[in-house]
Amino acid sequence: MNWTIVSPLRDRLAESPMWHPQEEALYWTDWYGPTIHRKHWRQDKVESWTIPNETVLGSFVFASGGRLLLAVDSGLVLFDPRTGQTTPFANPDGGREGMVYNDGKLDRFGRLWVGTYELTEQDPRGILYCVTPDGTATIGDSGFPSCNGPAFSPDGRTMYFSDSVGRRILAYDVSPQSRKLANRRVFAGFSPEQGLPDGLTVDAEGGLWCALYGGSCVMRFLPDGTLHSRYDLPCPITAAPGFGGPEMNILFVATGWSPGVEKASDEMRDGGALFALDTSFRGLPELVFAI
Repeated sequence: MNWTIVSPLRDRLAESPMWHPQEEALYWTDWYGPTIHRKHWRQDKVESWTIPNETVLGSFVFASGGRLLLAVDSGLVLFDPRTGQTTPFANPDGGREGMVYNDGKLDRFGRLWVGTYELTEQDPRGILYCVTPDGTATIGDSGFPSCNGPAFSPDGRTMYFSDSVGRRILAYDVSPQSRKLANRRVFAGFSPEQGLPDGLTVDAEGGLWCALYGGSCVMRFLPDGTLHSRYDLPCPITAAPGFGGPEMNILFVATGWSPGVEKASDEMRDGGALFALDTSFRGLPELVFAI
């Protein structure tokens, strides 16, 4: 694989690579930073903002007015890169002990789906929430130690969700008229040797891309669940894929590192980097949360 590395940064756990077409900029995060990065396409400089008074940054989405909606310890907060200021928006999980927010994405109808993560990864207390732009939150599904993904088919009618500890990707039917999910089913399962399904993204052909945490790879699945291809990376912790670039044909993969593992091995020195690969596929642009 002809992977390149986007920047010299090595995050403890890079996450959420997302392309902003109007800015021609790539955003990604360090989960443990908690930090958000931005790199404009034709510039070498990477801008970074560390969010004060928080310990993790689970995910983010683009929001109206040039802002970002961040999922952090204190809830969902609006962040303005121009000022560095944060403003509380909603906190559907209510600050439950031992829980933090994790992956989140907008569906094709403009609603945010964001899940929570139980810090020991043992107790199935994680909840997947649906949040509308007015701040109303409902429960989509629950009973997971760790909620990851999600991603949506090109027509928006299917949601894919990583039940990481359960080593499976679930699929649900989605309706623009309802915040309820239907027809839950197993889309793909994984062996211990393959790693844990983590971040997801969908290409314009409907292919589902899954980063395998601990599996050193990203896999692409066809809409019927058939494994189409595998893309190996030079570090075991592959956390999240996303498409970007001016033509939306570059696959970005966020990775992480574990103290005493990658840092002890020259072969794993690039753990925590954001990788890029030119592909024959094209991604789909992310919507803006219309707050």
